[in-house]
Amino acid sequence: EFRRVLFRSAASTLLGRLIYRLGSEVKAAREYGGYQLVSLLGSGGMGEVWKARHHLIGRQAAVKLIRPDLFESQSGDVLAALRRFEREASATASLHSPHTVSLYNYGLSEDGLLYYVMELLDGLDLETLVSRHGPMPAARAIHVLTQVCDSLAEAHNAGLIHRDVRSEEHTSELQSRGLISYAVFCL
Repeated sequence: EFRRVLFRSAASTLLGRLIYRLGSEVKAAREYGGYQLVSLLGSGGMGEVWKARHHLIGRQAAVKLIRPDLFESQSGDVLAALRRFEREASATASLHSPHTVSLYNYGLSEDGLLYYVMELLDGLDLETLVSRHGPMPAARAIHVLTQVCDSLAEAHNAGLIHRDVRSEEHTSELQSRGLISYAVFCL
């Protein structure tokens, strides 16, 4: 019984990795939580972020596809990792700070990828903002950091800890009166 479970887990892991490595065109044809992938926005250590559109209501969103090997290497227990992902995603979805990106949906896709569907921000990340316009005046920097701290404090109060706080993760959404929105994902 143990060997069968182990074999299934290993097979699932290998299948997930194989599917993840398929090209962008194959991924774009798939749907995640009712959202069709439109264009790749970026990729990094956690996986890829795509601009997406809901196939029924037309709402645009960002879909983050999470590399399956991140969970496997952390615990070795795939089911425990999936339960942790669900707990953290559910806690993240409960956050309501105007400075925290809204999480619309999350799940495990048919092709074995964990994903988040979240608010799509229209603005510049802080790293780009500073690169283009130079250092911020002290009062503006304090204003920005206060908003980021508000988002992180709410997450910490919900038991979430962000493990990788970087300037390129903070987006100044110009359409929201210069508010800073921040994605607090703890995986």
